[in-house]
Amino acid sequence: MAELKTDSSAPRRCPRCGAELPASTPPDLCPRCLLQAALPTQIREPKTERMTETRPPSSRGLPRPGDPLGHYRILRLLGEGGMGAVFDAEDLENGRRVALKVLSQTLDSPEARERFFREGRMAASINHPNSVYVFGTEEIGGTPVIAMELVAGGTLQERVACLGPLPVVEAVDCGLQIIAGLEAAQRIGILHRDIKPSNCFRDAGGAVKIGDFGLSISTGVRTEPALTTTGIFLGTPAFCSPEQLRGDELNVHSDMYSVGATLFYLLTGHTPFEGKNTLQLMAAALEKPAPSPAKIRPGIPKDLAKVVLRCLEKQPGDRFKNYHDLGRALAPHVSAATMPATLGVRFLATGIDQTLLGVVWMSLMWLTGRSPIDFINLSGKALHQHQTLGMMLTIVATALAYYTVWEGLRGAAVGKTICRLRIVGPERNVPGLARAFLRTLIFVVLPVLPFWLIYAIDAPADFDSSMSVKYFASFSYYVILGLLFCTARRTNGFASVHDLISQTRVVSRTALELRPELPVIEMPLPTVAAGRTVGPYHVLETLQQSADTKWLLAYDLRLLRKVWIRVVPPGTTPVPTPIRNISRIGRLRWLTGRRSAEENWDAFEAASGRPLLSLVETPQPWSLVRFWLSDLAREINLASKDDTLPALLAMDRVWITGDGRAKLLDFPAPSLREPADSNPPKIRSSSGFLAKVAGTALAGGAGCFMEPGGLPSVPLPMHARDFLKRLPQLADIDSVIGALKPLLKRTAIVTRWRRAAIVVGCLVAPLFFGLSFIWGTMFLEQWNRNHPGLLDLSRVLQQRTAMSSGFTKDLPHPSDHQFAVYIASHYRPSSPMKALGPACLP
Repeated sequence: MAELKTDSSAPRRCPRCGAELPASTPPDLCPRCLLQAALPTQIREPKTERMTETRPPSSRGLPRPGDPLGHYRILRLLGEGGMGAVFDAEDLENGRRVALKVLSQTLDSPEARERFFREGRMAASINHPNSVYVFGTEEIGGTPVIAMELVAGGTLQERVACLGPLPVVEAVDCGLQIIAGLEAAQRIGILHRDIKPSNCFRDAGGAVKIGDFGLSISTGVRTEPALTTTGIFLGTPAFCSPEQLRGDELNVHSDMYSVGATLFYLLTGHTPFEGKNTLQLMAAALEKPAPSPAKIRPGIPKDLAKVVLRCLEKQPGDRFKNYHDLGRALAPHVSAATMPATLGVRFLATGIDQTLLGVVWMSLMWLTGRSPIDFINLSGKALHQHQTLGMMLTIVATALAYYTVWEGLRGAAVGKTICRLRIVGPERNVPGLARAFLRTLIFVVLPVLPFWLIYAIDAPADFDSSMSVKYFASFSYYVILGLLFCTARRTNGFASVHDLISQTRVVSRTALELRPELPVIEMPLPTVAAGRTVGPYHVLETLQQSADTKWLLAYDLRLLRKVWIRVVPPGTTPVPTPIRNISRIGRLRWLTGRRSAEENWDAFEAASGRPLLSLVETPQPWSLVRFWLSDLAREINLASKDDTLPALLAMDRVWITGDGRAKLLDFPAPSLREPADSNPPKIRSSSGFLAKVAGTALAGGAGCFMEPGGLPSVPLPMHARDFLKRLPQLADIDSVIGALKPLLKRTAIVTRWRRAAIVVGCLVAPLFFGLSFIWGTMFLEQWNRNHPGLLDLSRVLQQRTAMSSGFTKDLPHPSDHQFAVYIASHYRPSSPMKALGPACLP
């Protein structure tokens, strides 16, 4: 295939007005013609309705639903654009449903045809889960068509138009997937230039895929001629960056602006800039700062709004440096970034906060000239006494202010900050002062309310003998505190009563663990040379050969990508239709195939990466293996539901891609090594298969198999060891997925510093209580020296109370008169005292 060449010395001119284009301008219309072409258009994208089979296409010579088009049968119209229309079609040769893009005959010209096929080549060069897959391009009766993956979930624009703005977490999840697709395109030098909600599709599983690469350009050496169709504005003004509207040179920051505008639309249902016509819209986008999405939708977290506004900065240099930085800024708001905080960690955080508040209360006592003994004595007085009432109100007010301010504005007080917890509202943002005050009021006041009600009036004369009332007043706090957490379940995120009433949750501040990628050395693009062909593909080399099967590495010259070809003996059964239609990330895509007397072969996508058995010759870290187990478990679960599970689960049928994902194959993985065992040992259950994968990958080598209760002899976090120990015994694949899901968010590598911190943390508690006991003993000794006999007198009075109440009051014990005489004789001052009677006793 000959390369396209242009004369770099000749000046480039606008195909519409003939004006010379600046050197830094992409090969499109000049800025003036771009503006003129955009004036008749509307500002907002039209609210697209879901296309049905009854909607007739416009008169562009396009096929209609029910018409045949070569080996395709047109089923329904999906949408129309500047270059043509997209149809839901069935490939009659293999029964696969595809999205068929057909070039309009009114636009058919050598330039438009080349631009149309260029779109197919660029989209086909991106093999990523968040990009629409291209199966092939061809001409049918002189009409160029592109066969693409059919994404059945519709576009994000349709989703917002039908159901309104997305929940914050869902919008951020979509944004991160868009970023992942654009980052994959950037790695191979492709700039999309037309990112908007109507070009982002959702599949049945909820994954977002980028489509419509019609305006994409290569960021490398540009050898394409000007392929712009006259009179068509490139891009949608509401989602175009200011530099794209001006016709300046574009880079990754331009697509980043479009990502910000798309996020703005998903969060609010509006575009950042609006006006009566496109001229007003473009003027606003070029001159006015973007409004905060939080002004349109107050529930949006402020830091998320700042991320969106930074993407919408006028100057490209003021935006994020790259997609990685943008993804890190969005990570705290993604659904996988937080997990419910367990009750144990919450109680630890509360203990830290209560200790801190106790220090504050004691400091207040010291500042008012009182001692801890006075604090204890006042707590036993009736609440209507002004000193006791003032003390209790001060304690409650301090606690309310502490939790309300810190948790309402920052999402966490000191204890939760230390334990890496935070409180979030319904939209995963900080709860605000009102919600924080409500949950604090329930948590602080409700448990002590019975105590206050009992002591709100003076105790009766015989209250000392009523120990049951005292016990009830003392233990009611713990009973009510326990009842506040009676609603906590793992299924509801351990939500307590005050969490449910205030519509808040306590979550862990877990870092978003990114999937590690494998270093993959890609082969250079082959040179075009005459050689062996299989169907439309040029054979590059033989990957593997056995007695009845040969694997070839071939190249698609039309789409400029590599493919795998499996040559099989005559009479081999064709690939079943359900396998042909699989488009999941966990399986290899079948592209096309032939069965005839002359040739029998199947073409599959050539996945980057390495087979698992080749990769695990050296032990692999848990940070990688856990993602592989999750990928395989999800694919086994989905394949079991649609009857596409491979007939055999074996180690040689697992492939690890360059981006660190595991694929399940229907055949032994093709590689440069010797063919795999033709009769691999059969694994009885999916959990046993995953256990074998885990043991082999972690320990290295194909001979490691974890029996129930066995573990590989490698360093692992405790939660990973617990999971691997239970893995072979888990009942079904759903149980495996449920057990794996929280492990993807937890720390995968326990460093020496982290282990040291855990040891120090375990020593802090006993050290703290030990030092507190020593300090308390020293304090009491000093207090006893300053107030001789006071503590002994207190113990005598406590003994008298204990003997006069409860089950011991009817037993023989000293009378009040005898206690009075004893106290008078041992603790009277040096000066003569008046006779003491029972009235001196409390």
